[in-house]
Amino acid sequence: PVCRNMIALEEAAASEPYAGWTYFFCSSRCHQVFKSNPRRYGDPGLPPRTRPVTASPDPSSHKT
Repeated sequence: PVCRNMIALEEAAASEPYAGWTYFFCSSRCHQVFKSNPRRYGDPGLPPRTRPVTASPDPSSHKT
């Protein structure tokens, strides 16, 4: 949310929970900037999450 770089979640340098969501960062610098003012970078239009998100199964792991 700081520099708007698109990254794969597994490549995130850091993550931070805020307002019921987890934000992921490309670098520790972007993480620190977010932590200094999360209201600026958090999306106020998103409602707080009410239930945990479960990952979809990896289709390559299915055996037929």
